[in-house]
Amino acid sequence: MKNKSLFLISILLSLAILSPPVFFFGKIYFSPQTLPKTFLVTRDFSNLTVRQASEKFDSEFRLPSSLILSHLQAETELRLSSISASINKKETLEQLFPQRFQPLSSFFKDKNHLLKIKFDQSLLDTFISTFSAQIEKPFIPTEISLNSYSKLESKKGSLGYQLNEDGLKSNVIHYLSYFKPDAHIPVPVEKIGYLPTDLQVEDTLKKAQNLIGKSLILNNTDYYIDDIIIDDKTLISWLEFNGSLKTELLTLYIDGVNQSIKKDPVNAIFRFEEQVVKEFKPAKNGFFIDQGKLLQLIEENFSKISKENDKDPVKIFIPLQIIEPIVRTQDVNNLGIKELLGRGTSTFNHSSQIRNMNIEKGSSVISGILVPSGETFSFVESLGEVTLATGYQKAYIIREGRTELDVGGGICQVSTTLFRAMLDAGMDIIERQPHAFRVSYYEEDSLPGYDATVFIPKPDLRFINDTANHVLIQSTYDGINKKLIYEIYGTSDGRQVEIGNYKKWGHSAPPPTKYIDDSTLPPGELVREEYAVAGLKTAFDWKVTRGDQVIHQKTFSSSYVPWPAVFRRGI
Repeated sequence: MKNKSLFLISILLSLAILSPPVFFFGKIYFSPQTLPKTFLVTRDFSNLTVRQASEKFDSEFRLPSSLILSHLQAETELRLSSISASINKKETLEQLFPQRFQPLSSFFKDKNHLLKIKFDQSLLDTFISTFSAQIEKPFIPTEISLNSYSKLESKKGSLGYQLNEDGLKSNVIHYLSYFKPDAHIPVPVEKIGYLPTDLQVEDTLKKAQNLIGKSLILNNTDYYIDDIIIDDKTLISWLEFNGSLKTELLTLYIDGVNQSIKKDPVNAIFRFEEQVVKEFKPAKNGFFIDQGKLLQLIEENFSKISKENDKDPVKIFIPLQIIEPIVRTQDVNNLGIKELLGRGTSTFNHSSQIRNMNIEKGSSVISGILVPSGETFSFVESLGEVTLATGYQKAYIIREGRTELDVGGGICQVSTTLFRAMLDAGMDIIERQPHAFRVSYYEEDSLPGYDATVFIPKPDLRFINDTANHVLIQSTYDGINKKLIYEIYGTSDGRQVEIGNYKKWGHSAPPPTKYIDDSTLPPGELVREEYAVAGLKTAFDWKVTRGDQVIHQKTFSSSYVPWPAVFRRGI
């Protein structure tokens, strides 16, 4: 036992003499010298003093003036001075020398170290940003479109390229740290987008061909959302080459429609003074599109029309989410004015400014009018005096088969629009007379035969309120969109209106163009007042029912003589 102890002591003393380390409880205390098996970027730096390591470092490592970046079969030079790059000699050498106490096992293991690189981060970022702009390429998708001649066009796209900036930074530092001065640094570039195969393009062209001339129509008649036409050009643009639809484009389209039609709820206002409604706003529900449901409906109907040969438009009823107002119409009055009974509209896109002023004036007079139960409404009586003194202007009117300049031209736009609301509300219409001639304004958004002329004192437009409560006549003049709206409010008694069996016959050609001298225009200038319209006879049936009971039933007939084109001519 004694001999064995002496043997171990002799070994330890030998190690202490032959090597700088001193052992304490399984750890080594070092003098300033690298350990065996110490490497710096594959160079052997074992058992070197600080001076020896420094001299060897200077002889082995010197960074090049630039690096070569390889990308897409091209090369770009990165000058290291442009990013202030160099080797941090102090930190590099410090890592070669062990801490004061190291595990005994470290004496026998390979110790591989890399160069410590210092550089200006902002300069490197600037270089990479500039470099990125030079090599990046936008993705151009393959497109199928319908040109103005209803012919399909296919444009082949190209992949885009995007620099992985973080990846390039990492590669630059990696190559410097591993001291690869002659190597070309790969530039990490990512492809953007995808290109369809020739077969996919061919299949999609076939689908697009079958969509030419087809359309979808979005509307919601419950909330007076007019037709929104999705034409064949738009439908074709939604085709994806994998057989599906471009959901992102479709979603953007639906969101755009929603932004254009959504409404906030409106609380009711009713101010009644001196037997006249001074201010009235019916409560109105707010709404917005249920976009998920509409997306599903469009996808379903898209699939349907793409497979059928029928080119008739397919209508989609827009699904809405409803927001109810806090104050309802019935909460602000005790006259029974609580819901919409009927609505009529007309447009006047080609009407003169003076005529528009008369329409606005007349519709403001025939508005806010309460008609008690059992009473008769008379348009002429409610209108009152039509004079320059009461705010009307001179405009062209039809009287006794000819046009002439008179105060109040345009009032018949008001009576025509109200007549349409009376029809829709199912009021007991006891007097209505059509115009002698067809007027283009009244056929902009309606078939011929839905007009009503008035003149003081005759003809008149009249109805009896045969409901159990008051009814309120309310107008809305939209000068921007050249549209007039009439609404009749009251309490519904369940009556339903049917309009059908529309007929037109007796077409006759218009007479020669007519010119009216107008001193307000420059000499020789022509301003169209009326387009030439053929003569025509029309009729439609109107029936109002409540349950099995027929309340009203009439046939409204109109007979229009041919009407020439009319121009005002400056003199």
